[in-house]
Amino acid sequence: MRIVTYNIHSGVGVDEVQSYSRIGQFLASQNVDIALIQEMDTRPCDRDTEQDIKDLCANHFIALSRSPALEETHGWYGNAILSRYPVLSTKTVDVSQDGFQPRNIQEVVLDTHVGPVRVINTHKGLKKQERRKQFALLAEYLEQSLAVSSIPLIVGGDFNEWQFFTRAFRTINQVLTEQKVAATFPTAWPLFRLDRMWTSFNDNKIEAQVLKTPETRYYSDHYPILLTFDDKTFEVI
Repeated sequence: MRIVTYNIHSGVGVDEVQSYSRIGQFLASQNVDIALIQEMDTRPCDRDTEQDIKDLCANHFIALSRSPALEETHGWYGNAILSRYPVLSTKTVDVSQDGFQPRNIQEVVLDTHVGPVRVINTHKGLKKQERRKQFALLAEYLEQSLAVSSIPLIVGGDFNEWQFFTRAFRTINQVLTEQKVAATFPTAWPLFRLDRMWTSFNDNKIEAQVLKTPETRYYSDHYPILLTFDDKTFEVI
């Protein structure tokens, strides 16, 4: 199974080209099964929302589950999960903080070929004080979820944590295993590990990597992270 987390910067690359189509085609070329997307934006009135979704799915993913942080007359902005598997359930938890841009936690349960898999996608705030509260809310949500469900869980997203020696994820690391990779932002000269992934299962055969290719160098200001594992990996800790 191949799972990606990717902040796509509204589909606007560092070359200033806006294209969901090329991102969708790239994910398809990488044979990605599940993609956690941040900063999807269908609000520009010169584009059609359904066409944006179709372009990102690229005749590869059968479902796009949306989780808007902002919703306007013409479209929405926020998180989305692309999947090659049927969706069993969806949930959005608001973790917005007063005075800051709306943020949420998106959860989707997917009916995969190895059984149900739970995926959580999130995009945290730009300011330290809001992120700390959002991290605490995420950790609380994870603890509660893991207490009542043994379904394998994958968490990913853009956490906007700039500090090199941060302790912000200490509580999350107590309940999940972080699949550590190198810096993902900015693509021109990666310095910061803004994008991260965790799993509720641990296996030395899990491969985690920053997906650096000629395409991802330009398609967004973030590099995506790719997790790859086989069907025998789903052993709950």
